Amino acid sequence: MYPDLTMRHLPFILILSCLVLALVSLINDGGVTRKRTLEQNLERQRAKNEELKGYVNGLRKEIHALNHDTRALEKAARNELGMARPNELVFFFEESKNSAGGN
Repeated sequence: MYPDLTMRHLPFILILSCLVLALVSLINDGGVTRKRTLEQNLERQRAKNEELKGYVNGLRKEIHALNHDTRALEKAARNELGMARPNELVFFFEESKNSAGGN
């Protein structure tokens, strides 16, 4: 009679054992704490991704402007490359160390 009874209960015993082992592994390995930490890291990464998407969109707009707007191209050439029009004088002023104090 015992072999028949244990064979019927074997699936339930196995399932219960697996559940107990799963709970023990969650508690012992800091599974709940680790999950919370991973969720926080994921949220920070998503926020950073959104920030980078905004930056990329800004760069795309700048590229479009440089390709289609001559004023934007001229402004970039002046600011980033120090270029000037023919017969135009450009003066660069360096701030001295003494005047950097804010007096």
